[in-house]
Amino acid sequence: MLLEIPRPLSRAVPNRLTMMATIPVFSKAPQTLLPIGIGLAAYGTVLARGRALLGDPDVYFHIAAGHWILAHRFVPHTDVFSYTMSGSPWVADEWGSEVIFAAVYDHLGWIGLFVLLGVAFAVAMALLSRALLAFLAPTYAVIGCLTAWGMCFPSLVVRPHALVFPLAVAWIATLVAARSRDRAPSPFAALLMLLWANLHGSFMLGLAFAALFAGEALFDAGDRAQARRVVIGWGGFGLASLVAALATPNGIAGLLFPIGMMRMSFALSLITEWQSPDFQRPQPLEIWLMLLLLGALLRGIRLPVTRIVMLLILLHLALEHVRNVTMLGLLTPLLIAPSLATQLPHNVEGSIGGLIKRRLGGRPSPAAAAAAALVCALVFALATTAWPRGVIAGADRFTPAAALAAVGPNQIREPVFNDFNFGGFLIFSGIPPFIDGRADMYGEKFLRRYAKRDELPGILSQYHVTWTLLGVDHPDVPLLDHLPGWRRLYADSVAVVHVRDTAAQP
Repeated sequence: MLLEIPRPLSRAVPNRLTMMATIPVFSKAPQTLLPIGIGLAAYGTVLARGRALLGDPDVYFHIAAGHWILAHRFVPHTDVFSYTMSGSPWVADEWGSEVIFAAVYDHLGWIGLFVLLGVAFAVAMALLSRALLAFLAPTYAVIGCLTAWGMCFPSLVVRPHALVFPLAVAWIATLVAARSRDRAPSPFAALLMLLWANLHGSFMLGLAFAALFAGEALFDAGDRAQARRVVIGWGGFGLASLVAALATPNGIAGLLFPIGMMRMSFALSLITEWQSPDFQRPQPLEIWLMLLLLGALLRGIRLPVTRIVMLLILLHLALEHVRNVTMLGLLTPLLIAPSLATQLPHNVEGSIGGLIKRRLGGRPSPAAAAAAALVCALVFALATTAWPRGVIAGADRFTPAAALAAVGPNQIREPVFNDFNFGGFLIFSGIPPFIDGRADMYGEKFLRRYAKRDELPGILSQYHVTWTLLGVDHPDVPLLDHLPGWRRLYADSVAVVHVRDTAAQP
């Protein structure tokens, strides 16, 4: 399938996006070396994060869920992991990513997941640069990629959301190209939505933007005949995309899942990635906003009202939930590139941009292409063989391995009351948790009770809890230290284990 990206013509059309000719992204040979260079640089920065790539508690759950699906050759629709919600409805919206994670982990270990994440981000950045080069001089394309990189880099962890970065970029680039050509995207582009919907719940954002671009096309229609063509063309594409989004093991439940999740106000306030950005700490979003304002004020950049609406929607989502910052960074350059093409100066010859254009802006020679291929091979070889495998060894704040090991010799059995962030590791270790990161499945009522300190004695009694596994800073730790019938069994810098006095006896 060809992903088409427009090439701007010299004359802008007032109050409309410039009409464009199209070129295929995936042609027989790359048009420039710049996307290759940007992709390699992005890949290298991902690997440079090292252990930080595992800085999320759900990585263990995703691998365990993928193992279960591969073993049973079935995507579960009810909980099969916890003991508190066993048999309750569960929408495994990230099942495709989880299968990929499990398969890569089984064959290549943790380093394989590092490489997988690096490849996904590298492809996304290469596609972004290639799309921007269709509109902008190489200097501006590099700036757009740098801003996207800065918004995504802090959130690069082994999670399904990173796998869909290339799909999100390709999807929006396809919509931009279609609008630039003043026609609807090919229905075959809906295949991107098919992949997206089976990898991560953010596919709803892609559907929403398809509707927004369709509305833009209708808004710009000059007469009834053109409006009719818009309705038929974009309506057909929208229908194909909707069918693709429904073509998952979850069906309509998968389509409704993101909507239901957004309504869980307490759960969203409890989970870090669903909270608003904390501007009392350095935030890439703050720097991004300053740069955007600086560019707009200095250059007097103007955008069509429809694109302004799209940017405001992305900005609202990013300010509401920090997890959406990455999409704001990735998609903004694509949305504004057609307008920038007619408003930014094109003569960058004598500057750093000129150097970029001369060195990387032309069609590569066979020798240059061979050198780029050799560099790619060397980078991948370094990642898979020379990368220090011990980088992930040892405990971290999401991996209470030592504490769990201390429980075994005492012959303590389930059920356990655990820290929210330890649920994934317990599942990964074959122990049914009290709670884990699937907030949508546990529901608001359960989460509210879990978060209340005065509910702890009743929870321990109701669920016949025999031991607890909590982070050292968990507010329930001091309570358990003084709760009658409980005693501290183990503690380290990561976790604390308490047991019932009777449960601790052999």
